Amino acid sequence: MSRENGRLHLWAFLQGIGFFPGGWREEKATPDAVFQRSYYERIARLVEDARFDAIVFGDQLQGRDAAGRTPGRLAIPTLDPFTLLAVMAGVTSRVGLVATVSTTYNEPAEVAAKFAALNFVSQGRAGWNIVTTVHPNSPWNFGEPELLEKSARYARAQAFVDAADAFWRQAAGLPAANAADALRNQWFDIAGTLDFPTSPQYRPVLVQAGQSPDGRNFAAQSAEAIFCPAPTIDAGRAYRDDIHERARALGRDPSKMLIMPGLAFILADTEEEAQRKHRHVLELADDQLCIEYLSESIGYDLTRLPANQPFPLDEICAACEFPAEDVRRMLTPAVEAGLSIADACRDYARKPRGHAIFVGTPEQMADRMETWIDAGACDGFTLQPGYMPSELELFCAHVTPLLQRRGLLRREYQGPTLRDHLAAGSPA
Repeated sequence: MSRENGRLHLWAFLQGIGFFPGGWREEKATPDAVFQRSYYERIARLVEDARFDAIVFGDQLQGRDAAGRTPGRLAIPTLDPFTLLAVMAGVTSRVGLVATVSTTYNEPAEVAAKFAALNFVSQGRAGWNIVTTVHPNSPWNFGEPELLEKSARYARAQAFVDAADAFWRQAAGLPAANAADALRNQWFDIAGTLDFPTSPQYRPVLVQAGQSPDGRNFAAQSAEAIFCPAPTIDAGRAYRDDIHERARALGRDPSKMLIMPGLAFILADTEEEAQRKHRHVLELADDQLCIEYLSESIGYDLTRLPANQPFPLDEICAACEFPAEDVRRMLTPAVEAGLSIADACRDYARKPRGHAIFVGTPEQMADRMETWIDAGACDGFTLQPGYMPSELELFCAHVTPLLQRRGLLRREYQGPTLRDHLAAGSPA
């Protein structure tokens, strides 16, 4: 990667009101603002002024529930990422705009057209976070009884990306030697073409978050940036090395790929104050909210069970909506440790989704980021503020200048497109 772009890349994952399930209750959080256009405009300007590569929005294709009951205190709204990013495009000129879109419950022509439009209105700043959809309730919203088997989902995903790329190449007047195979195969039978405007980068930057062997192979084959959990520096190095090895085996140059693990954070002027803030935000998720949070995560309504009793593991696995073997593997450590439902749920809410969590001062956070980069554990970080917007504001005001003074983070953008920010060159 070009050193002119800095040694460290930053992405902002801005889902809902922040990383911690109880964060929306913090007095400096603004949960109502997630339904206001001005909130997204302000956040976009903030992130661009801090010279981040990109803003990322997730998406989901199912309602948040636990065995049919919608949790009442999980403030995790999910709005259409294309709409939010189009709003942000209108008030920025450089920061990248990454939308999450499933390849299992969409069609290539429609997705190609949507990204072409976002890429055009943003003048080449679009990115596609490619997901295959894992929630077992999602297919119900598309007239399907169950998910495709995992390996089939990834096979469809690769065919989907190839088909979308054929549309983008055709619109840009670029050669597409395998276009016929990309549009007609076991997954698709597409006869038509679409006319849509192109942009300085003919297609969006391709982003992925594969964790399973199938997911890692897909990421190694197609992704230009990869979002992953890495709770420790050793885990980050092992993941990066594994992806690079897979990419080389496929004939790709690993230097053209960014590994961007998630990093949640709580900042304060002193370490003691940061620890106090962290304890406070964890306490905002009371037992009931924590139980609802884990319930939604496994697709089983734990609220109807005695909170001071251990998990009835066999009963849960027989009735949960997620694959029973995954739920059993997830809950077995708590059962073996003799934890009550309330204790286990509190523990889960303290470190949701397996990402690293930093608590400390801006100087300490800059030190940590530099240490990971120097150790080859990542190429940058996908930041997940503990709660919004104040933690993101603290990072941009205090950590960003430290990173820039150390030569880790760009002071100015080197070009107008997201691919310029990655210094990854043109797509193959």
